[in-house]
Parts: sequence; C-alpha cells; structure tokens
Amino acid sequence: MFKKCSMCSSDWPNKMAFLSDSGVSYYGYQVFTENLEEGLFLFEHACGTTLSEFVATYLDLYKGPIYEKSMMGSEACPGYCLDEKETKLCVNECNCAHIRQSIKKLVNKEVTA
Repeated sequence: MFKKCSMCSSDWPNKMAFLSDSGVSYYGYQVFTENLEEGLFLFEHACGTTLSEFVATYLDLYKGPIYEKSMMGSEACPGYCLDEKETKLCVNECNCAHIRQSIKKLVNKEVTA
C-alpha cells in the first residue's frame, strides 16, 4: 500500500492511484532548505484531512534539468518556495526550480503512469 488516510481509512495501492484520485488535490509545499528532497508536498483529501509526502517521492514527475545552485534569498528570488500555498513557476536556474515544475504537474494533475 502506498498511502492510507488517517481520518477515513481510504487507501491507495500506489502513487498513480493516489494522484489520479479525484478526491485528492494538491494543497501546498513545505520547503526544507537543508535537503530539498525532505520537503513535503501536502495534499487535501475529500474527507477533509491533509496528507503529506516527501518531495523525493515525486521527483520522477520532472524530466528536465536540475540545477545545483540555490538562489533562495537572493535579489532574483521571488520567494515562491517560502510560501506554502504558492504554485507559480520560478524562471531562475535554481536548485528549487524542478520542485516548482513538479508542483505545476501536481496542481494540474498532469501525472501518468
């Protein structure tokens, strides 16, 4: 089993079943600046609970370049990653850019097996 709802006990056998469930929607992102893969994607379930998953679980959604340098805190940084609810893409070549791309896919349910 991939995930089980702590409130209503709904369960999903795999990641694709979870992401394609119409009762599951992207809710937010909690950055962990020390290790971006340990940040959390938050999802809201139709029963009203919030479910979380490590960013690392969804890295396969993005197929483009991954940059090494962080621009967080610089003048060029729009601060999107520090705003849990922000879903805008960032145009900077920053190590967070691929996460912003993954958020776009999660929001738009652009996920396929």
